[in-house]
Amino acid sequence: MALDFEEAVKAAARRADRGVNRAMAKYARGNVTDEDDLTGVLVGNLDAELDGQIAGLAWSTSIVRHRAGVAAEEARIGADLVIHVSFQTPQRRYAKGVLVQAKRVEPGASMATAEHRELIGQCGKMLAVTPAAFVFDYARGSMRCASASRIGGTSNRVLYDECSWTSYRFFLELFRSPVGDPRLTSALVDELPVPTVLKIEATAG
Repeated sequence: MALDFEEAVKAAARRADRGVNRAMAKYARGNVTDEDDLTGVLVGNLDAELDGQIAGLAWSTSIVRHRAGVAAEEARIGADLVIHVSFQTPQRRYAKGVLVQAKRVEPGASMATAEHRELIGQCGKMLAVTPAAFVFDYARGSMRCASASRIGGTSNRVLYDECSWTSYRFFLELFRSPVGDPRLTSALVDELPVPTVLKIEATAG
């Protein structure tokens, strides 16, 4: 039976969305509070969900955590997470990465002016590296996503409103290929001074 690639990536995106929702539920319960810690919880849940056979593809993940002491370099790039995706199947072969900056802003809440200005600056730094840059808004019970170019170009400080993609939509577009920069190779990603890297690989099962 031939692999239905569209159904395979939809199934994987649903699994990723389940991992995101579990991480945000943990945040809602007050079991994790800081953005850095919540990013770690998110990555751990994605790692757990995207492992093994999913809709005819063999999925595997690896988490790379860089050593301490790269804060200045991290600030230069503006990201706190890299997601790298690689597909190796008879029908599809591609690899690409995205940069992510995460914030905690609840629906309807406005960011402080200084915090919003800092986020715009972080978006600019990420976009100087790659156009495949995104902002994740962590909220209690949900996560929303938007391109860094959108966030960096708006004066609206209600971040949740600007982050119009659900986590399912983000991972669906990432897996099916419209989202991501092929110049962010696996080797280059390893060299980027970003605290956490999540590598996702899918091969014909």
